[in-house]
Amino acid sequence: MFRKCRRLGYAWLVLNGVFYVLAPRLALKLTAKLWLLGFENVEELEPKNWYATSTRAAGVGMVAAGIAGLLLEREPAVADEDDTENEFEEAMEDEDDEVTVETTD
Repeated sequence: MFRKCRRLGYAWLVLNGVFYVLAPRLALKLTAKLWLLGFENVEELEPKNWYATSTRAAGVGMVAAGIAGLLLEREPAVADEDDTENEFEEAMEDEDDEVTVETTD
């Protein structure tokens, strides 16, 4: 269940990032309306150019983070799990070797 929620969160992050990249001023306007719900004349607020540019850059970062998260959440292949189990068994067999530790007084 948590995996599905994380995937949904990463997908939402990608969608928000694309929205911020393609329409930063509209994204800022909608965000201002939500954040400043109790204030008057919110629709008159206009972001400066540097703020819209930084919003676009943040959108690129959101897209990159969301895609990276989705890629990291992929299911491992079945063959990889078998290889991992074999490596673990081999490591356990190697533990039977003698180990000597020298100490000085």
